[in-house]
Amino acid sequence: MLKAGFIGAGNRSQGAHYPNVQRLEEDVEMLAVCELDEDRLDQVATKYEFPHTYTDHRKMLDEADPDIVYCVMNEKWILQPALDCLNAGKHMFIEKPPGKNSDETQQLLDAAVANDVYCMVGFQRRHTAITREAMRLVNDKGPVSTVVTTFNKQILGGDGKELTTTLWNDIVHIVDLTRFMAGGEPVEVTAYQDKFSGDSYNHYSALVRFDNHVTGIIMGNRASGGRVLRSELHGPGIGCYMKIPAELEILEDNQSRVLGGWEIEGVDKEDTASYEGALDMHRHFIDCIHNKKVPTSDLRDAIHSIRLVDQIEATDWRS
Repeated sequence: MLKAGFIGAGNRSQGAHYPNVQRLEEDVEMLAVCELDEDRLDQVATKYEFPHTYTDHRKMLDEADPDIVYCVMNEKWILQPALDCLNAGKHMFIEKPPGKNSDETQQLLDAAVANDVYCMVGFQRRHTAITREAMRLVNDKGPVSTVVTTFNKQILGGDGKELTTTLWNDIVHIVDLTRFMAGGEPVEVTAYQDKFSGDSYNHYSALVRFDNHVTGIIMGNRASGGRVLRSELHGPGIGCYMKIPAELEILEDNQSRVLGGWEIEGVDKEDTASYEGALDMHRHFIDCIHNKKVPTSDLRDAIHSIRLVDQIEATDWRS
């Protein structure tokens, strides 16, 4: 059984990570937690019955000596705690984005490689049941031809002085998903960035050509009317249309069928975590450590998605 330490007890940790790691109790012992906010620390310590609590992550690493660490915090703060964990020889899970820029991502990757440990990034859309099923169906039918991803929200305003862009800290999800489903590396990128109703970029679109002849289309719009997360995956004679995480519509040889994510996973519809990707993501991380296999979204792979983000942000169509 792997001993797990946790750094951070914010909303994302409590909503997606603590409860799903707890479901892996046959493989993971929730040994220790570290959080500066003592109210939050007490809350999670009581709820998850952590035997050890800390307000200093270095002390947790020394005294509790966990095998793995879930280090989940805002990109503004992640670099030093994550480096401390990696340099202590701990396998680690972190949320996206991995640092506040690609230089920090590279620092984390270098530390993971130097210490021969894994550092998995929480790109959970890779693990959504409908994504996995669509990829299986299309790859069984023939090579992928086209990937389309859309991630819209309504976030207007902004003074242009934010620490990171919405492409970096949120739309990165579909940049990674596009590259993952395409199964190749980008060789040509045409991209646009715009500002609507504020001084911050909130509209991104990109056309990406991959080295395996797949075309990717990425649309991330924060100047829309509400949240939409969808994707498409196409191959010869088949098209898969996904409303992430709930619904997969399959058009194959002019026949149509629809599957729910819970049907694919064989769980109750209310057990959202089992088909939206969070539980499978954590199970994958643990299985990889047991089997000494690099996780699918380890920094060794995720760095390529980060470089694609950089390419999209660097493209200036006005020049």
